[in-house]
Amino acid sequence: MGKELVQPDTGLIIWTLITFGLLAILLARFAWKPILAIIEAREKSIREALDESKKAREAADAALAKNKELLAQSRAEAARIMAEGQREAERIRSELLEKARVEAGAALEQGRRQIELETRQAVAELKGTVVEVALAAAGKLIESTLDEKKHRQLVEQYVEKLPTLKRTH
Repeated sequence: MGKELVQPDTGLIIWTLITFGLLAILLARFAWKPILAIIEAREKSIREALDESKKAREAADAALAKNKELLAQSRAEAARIMAEGQREAERIRSELLEKARVEAGAALEQGRRQIELETRQAVAELKGTVVEVALAAAGKLIESTLDEKKHRQLVEQYVEKLPTLKRTH
């Protein structure tokens, strides 16, 4: 038994070669073309998938670049809008301050005019009172040497001179 396994049998070798040749002819005739067609179709689909992948990656890179550009533009626009808003706020603040100054100045001027008017009215009332007091005093002093009209005229002339006397002192 040990020798039989080691020694080749020529009949078996011939039949193995004949079987192998027939199988190779049958495979070449019927199986190789469909197998090669399947392999080529698979190779083609892989190549197409790789091409599509490459195109998709390029499109993604382009979209990323565009997104970065849009983001930069958006940031620049936001900065511009903020700066514009700050300028507008500053302008409004300046306008409000100027309006407040104008209104305060107008109120101050109105107050001055009111004080001046009231001062004039008080001076006029005081003059009237002084005239009446002076007439009464003069009437008592002189008693009836001068008539009422003459008294009033003298006192009014004196009172008219009073403001100029005050201003020169």
